[in-house]
Amino acid sequence: MPDDAPSNGPNIPLGYFVAGSEMVSFTVVGLVLDYLLGTLPGFTIGLTLIGVVAAFWHLTQMARALTAKKPKQSPPEGSAP
Repeated sequence: MPDDAPSNGPNIPLGYFVAGSEMVSFTVVGLVLDYLLGTLPGFTIGLTLIGVVAAFWHLTQMARALTAKKPKQSPPEGSAP
């Protein structure tokens, strides 16, 4: 049986799901707080903005991980340069 294929880095579709859920979860928490405290739309707007910032930060971290350069492998000895 062949060895498992090496990982090509982070699983991006899962990362998109996490970034999207960050935005949605902050907004939902803001809506619940506003409903309970009667402060509509204060917490909703504030937490939505925080969720967007958190999601973009997460997306930039994923982009950095994808574009990180792998170290060059030296050619095997005895091969022509």
